[in-house]
Amino acid sequence: MKLHWERAEGDIIIYSDENQPLARLLGQKDAEDVLEIREKEILWKRITAHPAQRMVMEVQSLFTARHTMIPAVLYDGNPWGTDHEYKGYEWNGEPYVIAGHRSALPGASAVQGERYGFAMWSPGECAESLWPKEEGSVHRVIWPVEEGPRVLMADGWEKGYRESRVPEKEFIVRLHISGEQDRPAWQDMLDQCWQSAWHSLQYPLKAREVWERSVDYAKRLYTREEDGFKAFSIGFGWNGANWEKRREERYEIGWCGQNASLAVSLLYDHQLTKNKESLDMALGVLDSWVQSGRSREGFLLTRCYDEGKSLIDACNLGTYGYQLFEAADQLKALGLQYEKYEKAAFEICSFILERQELSGETGFSWNRDGSLFQKEGTAGCFLILALARAFRYTGEDRYRAGAEKAYEYYYQDFVQKGYGTSGALDTCCIDKESVIPLLKSGLLLYEETGEKQYLKRAEEAAWYLSTWQWHQTNTFPKGSALERIHYDTFGGTAVSTSHQHMDAFALCYVPDLWKLGMYTQKVSWKQRALAAWYNGIQVISDGNLEIYPEDVRPAGASDEGFMHTHWGRSGQAEKTGWPGCYETTRWLVAWPCAFRLEVLRKFILEDHSREELR
Repeated sequence: MKLHWERAEGDIIIYSDENQPLARLLGQKDAEDVLEIREKEILWKRITAHPAQRMVMEVQSLFTARHTMIPAVLYDGNPWGTDHEYKGYEWNGEPYVIAGHRSALPGASAVQGERYGFAMWSPGECAESLWPKEEGSVHRVIWPVEEGPRVLMADGWEKGYRESRVPEKEFIVRLHISGEQDRPAWQDMLDQCWQSAWHSLQYPLKAREVWERSVDYAKRLYTREEDGFKAFSIGFGWNGANWEKRREERYEIGWCGQNASLAVSLLYDHQLTKNKESLDMALGVLDSWVQSGRSREGFLLTRCYDEGKSLIDACNLGTYGYQLFEAADQLKALGLQYEKYEKAAFEICSFILERQELSGETGFSWNRDGSLFQKEGTAGCFLILALARAFRYTGEDRYRAGAEKAYEYYYQDFVQKGYGTSGALDTCCIDKESVIPLLKSGLLLYEETGEKQYLKRAEEAAWYLSTWQWHQTNTFPKGSALERIHYDTFGGTAVSTSHQHMDAFALCYVPDLWKLGMYTQKVSWKQRALAAWYNGIQVISDGNLEIYPEDVRPAGASDEGFMHTHWGRSGQAEKTGWPGCYETTRWLVAWPCAFRLEVLRKFILEDHSREELR
């Protein structure tokens, strides 16, 4: 689509090639607006007659929005879920203003209509606002950084704030407009921002160091209960005096606990090092889960030692089945007995197929007696991973049919909503985790069936996941924890619309982004994979790391989350003098360790050997 523009009453109106007005750029007195239409974006530069302390550059998109977005903060106004989060786009009639470091791209907002799409962002430190209306939307980029009229905190709301800045005379915003035959404007925005931000990465650790420290931490998590049950603790928490393993909800097969994945990684470690302890721990944990980790009715559990309160959930169960097939393959390669793990993997697949509806929906969670607890939630697509892996393992049509039906259902649900839901089991909101299996299983089904629709759909999932990935490096106040440890937000991902801190969960789909880059021949997917790896191997303890006084972390451990923005405990500003938390969680959970090992075993130990990760 070719665009052109005209000046009108001090503003600038951008038109389509059919002379349809698409956007109105509001002018300002004592300022000159310069517009340059490029191939993939429109550069809007404002030059003021005198240095300005504050600036607002506003665009009105002139079509009805079907989907709206401030990346990693607001998706269609966050209508799904019941969590504590931004709901809608305004408070008491005043639009929310979001700091650029809270969203995955600075100054970013986007809308998509039936025929046209519009997106805008700005390089540097700024804020953004989006206010959809019946026949258009108001987009603003604001300097300096500010948030209001109220600000989301982890435990409540605080008043708005505004940072100070040196007055300037030049301000820049980048615009993207798409037509019916184009890819969505928000994808152009992400792509152009990524290209401008991409740079050579200096990894803090080599792959061998990451592997050795992670294996060390996995063994530190290994626990033997008095009744003989063996498992990896879900993690170490700080009790005020020392680090101790969590006492409640101690063991989990996937998600936060990742017991199955850690066990498989220790099988690989045995293959690499011939370390007998690694083999014994791996088999001991797998045996305990498969043999003893069952409900009274005989169903395989996804959590143990939680006083019988937990459910069997899709997020954990899909991971369980997938990892059991990989454990069986690895044990075959080692010439060891594998049949009981193979049998348990098929048991999980049967559990899924017996509960799958004709529509393809599988459900989200079940009671321990196997009865349905909750049906809704995009995270039900985690179960596709087990079925698709079973199809690869056996070639049997029933597993292919089950995987394809489930994929079709959850893909259509994702497309209709425009976002994923309920992947993070401790939230009820829009998130990134629930769409990860659409990327993973899409690639699996593409590899096994050769049908290109799965590759296309996997890429759509990757685009959504990219709206959660940081395209910039945030700056932190001097003296804050994140400044002291030199934490870099580039390549990291936010958790959900209610948990607006950063974590390294993108590690689990690093190999999938790399594969996507190979299959599509698009280098940006490989770059995003490397950036997620770079972000995810920061601040791994060498056994001497001390972030806060007297909290020396065990080797291989790392925090679950990093409070990279004004989201944390209320009252923090009064204590520190800066708006924000900028601390770590002090929760040394198992999953970052497990995901790092997964990346390395897939890239270096299988068939991907990549110098970029070494």
